[in-house]
Amino acid sequence: MVFVVGMSGLLTFPAQLTAQEGGSKELPVISKEHAKEFGKLLVQDKDGRIKPLSTVSSEVLRKLVRKNSYKGMSPEQVFLGIMTYPELWQKEPIIKVANPELANYLKIDGKNATFDQIVDLKTTGGYKIGEYVERAYEKKPSLQNKFDKEVMKVDERINIFYMVYNGNFLTVFPVPQHENFKWVSETDESKDFDEDEALFVNGIFSMYFSAIREAVTSGDWSSADEHLGYIVQFQQKYGASIMPPESRINLEIFYNEFNIFKRLSMYFGLVGFVLLVLHFINILKPKIKLKTVTRIASVLVFILFLMHTAGLGIRWYISGHAPWSNGYESLIYIGWATILSGLIFSRRSEVTLSVTAMLTSLILAVAGMSWMDPEITNLVPVLKSYWLIIHVAIITASYGFLALGAMLGFFNLILMNLKNKKNYLRLNLTITELSYIIEMTLIIGLFMLTIGTFLGGVWANESWGRYWGWDPKETWALVTVLVYSFVVHMRFIPGFRGNFAFSFASLVSYGAVLMTYFGVNYYLSGLHSYAAGDPVPIPSFVYYTVIVIAVVGIMAFINDRKYAKKQD
Repeated sequence: MVFVVGMSGLLTFPAQLTAQEGGSKELPVISKEHAKEFGKLLVQDKDGRIKPLSTVSSEVLRKLVRKNSYKGMSPEQVFLGIMTYPELWQKEPIIKVANPELANYLKIDGKNATFDQIVDLKTTGGYKIGEYVERAYEKKPSLQNKFDKEVMKVDERINIFYMVYNGNFLTVFPVPQHENFKWVSETDESKDFDEDEALFVNGIFSMYFSAIREAVTSGDWSSADEHLGYIVQFQQKYGASIMPPESRINLEIFYNEFNIFKRLSMYFGLVGFVLLVLHFINILKPKIKLKTVTRIASVLVFILFLMHTAGLGIRWYISGHAPWSNGYESLIYIGWATILSGLIFSRRSEVTLSVTAMLTSLILAVAGMSWMDPEITNLVPVLKSYWLIIHVAIITASYGFLALGAMLGFFNLILMNLKNKKNYLRLNLTITELSYIIEMTLIIGLFMLTIGTFLGGVWANESWGRYWGWDPKETWALVTVLVYSFVVHMRFIPGFRGNFAFSFASLVSYGAVLMTYFGVNYYLSGLHSYAAGDPVPIPSFVYYTVIVIAVVGIMAFINDRKYAKKQD
């Protein structure tokens, strides 16, 4: 045997993996129809959730290659192919390597590596990045550079590839009469099966994969379908008590295939951009009549909102809990609240709809980034409460309204930069109108934020026996309330009554929300955070964003003052 040691676990590659020295460059393709049936097979994850292999396959492919398909093959076809033809797939460039320095070290072309290029199966301990993995994990997170992070990600992908081949994900066999309703894989050692059951568990997949190889050659998939059916019958016999209804399984498979929130990110961005351009034309060139086109785009935004609502509802039904229990879910929910706020205020100003559509597109794009995990999981014990629906829904929805205020503030700053001798009176009217809307949306957001913070204290008392403990998350929630309390009262303070001051404050004050939502989780240790004392590096785009806001703000201030004096 060959041993490959990674920081994420000990990888042991049986001799079967090295059976063929040279693999065919053309991968055998599993029947899409059969792969789809394979995707309906249920597995139990490490948290006890029963889900279809379609979900597991999608998660695995996203981890390996950061895509939802590979060479025209579905995730189920890839997953089944790796298990059936490991000696060929280990020569396939399916391991994502994004760092050029690491790619150069591995001597690969492009951004994908084969398993063979990272793991040398001909030598003992031939894990080519093993030394770099150990060094990366030994460093503090704040000292890990891009190379270290990519090494850790590639190490994870290598382990996942091996787990697919080894059958670790195939926890498809319910243990009869187990007190915790445990399901196991063929590789798990279990003494809870009788002789006939153990014989079935230990032999069915060998026969199944053999039948698949025959079917690829002959085109007759009846034998493979039959063996898959035997596994389904075993599940129905011993695991029916905890198997989800077929409607939920089919809906989860549809949810995986349709990838609704990624699609919505593109659709919202496209429609929002078109709508924003139309509004700019209308503001700068009011003689051009675009009302019909604008209405059509507005209707499209409303349709996309309905799709967003349906996506949240589907995820709620699949998971069995409110879809705002983790970072990914809360982001897609904030996106929903953001576009809702735009629809509410669109009757006062249609600009709000275009701004919120663009912002929702950005939020959903962030949710789809590699560091956000879209996996549907069971709730941790502390979240198994009705307060998840009440407290989290209210406080995160407030972020959507406050985000609208921030984006309209930025829009006002841009309009201030566009003032000239011919249009400054007309633009002043638009800026003032948007300032009224900003004030209303900030007041609504502040009310929701305050109520949500108080409800969080009630939940904290039920969970931890105290209402307030100055935990970093609690403290920054209070800071955010105080910041926005000041902003909405700025109009009563001499020197802070102008549209520029209010618009700029509504924009920069959203930094308090970002600190509460993101910063506390990764930079401060507490009951709500993921930090462990060593802060992670600040993303470079944060610095660029601050620079852009500062430049736009300064230019807007100068131009606004210039034409304010002329108006006086």
